[in-house]
Amino acid sequence: MRLSAKKQSKSEGAKKRLDIGNILRRQGLLLMLILMIIFFRFQSPEYFLTFDNVITILVGATALGIMASAQTPLIISGGIDVSVGSVVALTTVMVGKLLATGMSSWLVVLISIVIGTSIGALNGFIVVQLGVNPFITTLGTMSFFSGLAFILSAGQTVSIRDPLFDWFLYTKVLKVPVLVIIVVFVMALAYFIERKTVVGRNIFAIGGNREAARLSGISTKMLPLGLYMVSSLSAAVAGVVLVSQLGSASPQLGTSYLLSVVTAVILGGTSLAGGRGSVAGTAIAVGILATLSNGFAQMQLPSYGQTTALGAALIVAVLVDQTSSKMKNS
Repeated sequence: MRLSAKKQSKSEGAKKRLDIGNILRRQGLLLMLILMIIFFRFQSPEYFLTFDNVITILVGATALGIMASAQTPLIISGGIDVSVGSVVALTTVMVGKLLATGMSSWLVVLISIVIGTSIGALNGFIVVQLGVNPFITTLGTMSFFSGLAFILSAGQTVSIRDPLFDWFLYTKVLKVPVLVIIVVFVMALAYFIERKTVVGRNIFAIGGNREAARLSGISTKMLPLGLYMVSSLSAAVAGVVLVSQLGSASPQLGTSYLLSVVTAVILGGTSLAGGRGSVAGTAIAVGILATLSNGFAQMQLPSYGQTTALGAALIVAVLVDQTSSKMKNS
């Protein structure tokens, strides 16, 4: 009896330390974001905190925010999808090729979404049904679909002018671009599902202990399969968003998003081991990365400097994740 009480006390203590760790992490992210805003404000006092530049930062974070919102529950469940960049590339190339045939832009968007979702279904089938490691699986499909994008486009960038894509880029509601409204809606929906639905609870259960989740009646195959499909779907949507923003289709567009999406999710507090994370933390991390990119651009720092900073942020995020895991297990 006394031993059981000690175990319960130890478990409650570990949970309390973990909760405190999560709170401190979230506050640390907010503090980091605030300090970055202050720093870049002094670097560019006349422009950085203007309404136009804030909107520029938010619009620039749209594609990353959409993909990170879908990647978060996937990693919480114990999976990972590193093929999202290749899905972005293939989507943009398909948009360019199909629009060139005179096809309806709405049909082009629909086909792009179907292609993205199908790639996710392929990833999920290989991981869930065949039991292949998710990192190896999605690394392989990343290479395959990235190469396919280059083959289809012959490595060329194609300019795109289309009323539908212009509408996505230029339409505003109360001076707020529709792209910003879309990413806010996606993140809010992901947060609601994560915190307020049975699906969200099941995702955490699978990531925490897959076998225990299976024995309790949770579908440990269909739900992860759906998460892989949503992840690739989000990448396809992000590809459409990027075509709208840049007015061009290129097989190179998705190159940088593998690193930035994973960095945003891990920096936001989601554990690579699964079972722990939050879309709210991911949203703050997306804000940090978008602010960093905008600030560096205003300081006219070269792109390799931004890549170095992104890599450093990922290393720090993983170190924090490992420390939190050790606290949880102690």
